[in-house]
Amino acid sequence: MTKQRQRSFEKLFNHFFGVSLALILVFLAVIAYLINASILAIITAVLAVVVPYFFYASLVKNAIKTPLQGLSASLEAVRHEDYSLRPHPKFNSGVFKLLSDEVHLIAEDLRIRKLHYDQQAVLVLNLIEQLATPIAVFDQDGRLNHANDAFSIWCSRPWRQAKLLSADLLGLAYDGNNSHVSVKTSWKIKDKDTAAQWQLRHSGFSMLGESYELVVLTNIEKVVNETERLAWQKMTRVLSHEINNSLSPIKSLAQSLVEVLSQQSGDKSAIEALQVIASRSDSLMQFVNRYASLNQQFEVNIEPLQLSGLLDKVTALFDHNVITQGGDFIVRADIVLLEQVLINLIKNAIEASPRNSPVNISASQDDQMTEILIEDNGSGIANPDNLFVPFYTTKDKGKGIGLALSRNMVEQQGGRLTLQNKEHEQGAQAVIRFAKVSA
Repeated sequence: MTKQRQRSFEKLFNHFFGVSLALILVFLAVIAYLINASILAIITAVLAVVVPYFFYASLVKNAIKTPLQGLSASLEAVRHEDYSLRPHPKFNSGVFKLLSDEVHLIAEDLRIRKLHYDQQAVLVLNLIEQLATPIAVFDQDGRLNHANDAFSIWCSRPWRQAKLLSADLLGLAYDGNNSHVSVKTSWKIKDKDTAAQWQLRHSGFSMLGESYELVVLTNIEKVVNETERLAWQKMTRVLSHEINNSLSPIKSLAQSLVEVLSQQSGDKSAIEALQVIASRSDSLMQFVNRYASLNQQFEVNIEPLQLSGLLDKVTALFDHNVITQGGDFIVRADIVLLEQVLINLIKNAIEASPRNSPVNISASQDDQMTEILIEDNGSGIANPDNLFVPFYTTKDKGKGIGLALSRNMVEQQGGRLTLQNKEHEQGAQAVIRFAKVSA
């Protein structure tokens, strides 16, 4: 394989001026020979021609080379996305001026396009922060670059503090490098229980010249719960309508018969039986009406409130040792709904705890979310899958309403309610999480 000969403008320019100078010197030598000039005349003529020739050649070479070097530097700056460097040619017309203007126009066009692209990238990131679905942006090495508040709640830590942490530390398994087209990235949720509740979707994209992975988490459990809620809502609507239509005349007839028999001094046993029928009819109607309102939409009034004050107010309602910790901060919620939820959960914790065993309530808040934790020291949850199913209860006298109603109240405030067994000791814990909303 033959080595390619190097070619450059400088070499071509030097060759041209060298050949032209040699031709001029030959021409002078011929003239000197023909006129039989003296040596002094020849030397004087050579110096008079060669010195100005070299000076002018150097001047022309620099006049051509300097603008080209300036254009090269400008194009290199554009390649590195630096649009501040502009060529300043000495010529105000001609081909060099035209070339300089074209480079300037290209640089300005690329600068405007990059500005628009950067603005779109910032807009996309701001949009991600406003969405309620957990979304995260990872770089090609699987490190967190950007996310939203919903993702902070999902991974139980503020994403700004978790920035640049690996996906593995955030509960995600990442395998792949999207800088190579032939290698497909692979994402999955590490915890099996969490993976059963969430669907993960991902896609690669480029932003600001770098490759990233967009990870979107969809709450399958929430979709299933919404489907169940609609099904229970339809069923309870039908049941309440039919049962109320049947019980109303029974209650009315029983009350009428009680009045008639009482006036006629009838059989006391019959009167008591009719009173029982009327009372049980009324109780059953109230029971059905409570279920009919299980999934109702409440009029939510979100406002700032002092959480510690609310906890003190609620715990004072119970004749039990309830220990509270934290909560000395402002939380944005509906005070009526949140108070009812806390009452339901504390009541459940007290009923699940052994006698004289305290119920612990702790509250914490960071830049991203507010968390309220209610813990008991009972035997734990035997069947956590059915806790939020209406009509399901583990209590002898339970109605199966409280937890489903509490979750409905929390979700309508934009939060999430979960119940689970404690990891390292016996007992259960209810966790209420709210994304922190700026005032």
